[in-house]
Amino acid sequence: MSISPDQTYLARNFEDERWAWARPRRVRRRAVLAQVVLLTALIGATVVAASTGPGWTTWYFVALTVSMLGFIPLHSVLNAGIRGVFDRSDRSLDEHQQRLRDRSYVAVAWPSSGLHLSAWAGAVAVVALSGHVVLALYLGFLLWFAAGLLAYWHLAWTAPDEPADADL
Repeated sequence: MSISPDQTYLARNFEDERWAWARPRRVRRRAVLAQVVLLTALIGATVVAASTGPGWTTWYFVALTVSMLGFIPLHSVLNAGIRGVFDRSDRSLDEHQQRLRDRSYVAVAWPSSGLHLSAWAGAVAVVALSGHVVLALYLGFLLWFAAGLLAYWHLAWTAPDEPADADL
């Protein structure tokens, strides 16, 4: 794919061939699995911390910090693998990329709505059962965050491998 000089810096960066290593389906799927495992572990740790007396403890803070620091490069790999189609403006995407993005949004609409509802219900349940407001807010944030990532995960998981030479 040729890069137009009038594209934004972000679009040029995602289209750069130095990120070609992140585009094979195998790499994208590993990044998705790693993110799902990481978020699931964080959600589990939040529920465990909320079920304890003190709630917000040192072990939880360390787990939270390490996990979120690990999440940043994982999401960068995933985003590079899908050419950043969710983070770029419509004018910087070709028709194929727009179709892939729209298909992913439609495919995860109901699960995303369910996670949004779970975010609210989970936060309310944590406050009602344990009284830990901060952990309730964080549980709600994690579920809301996962809902926002569903479209990324869907696209990364289902998008076909690109041809070795984009000009063919």
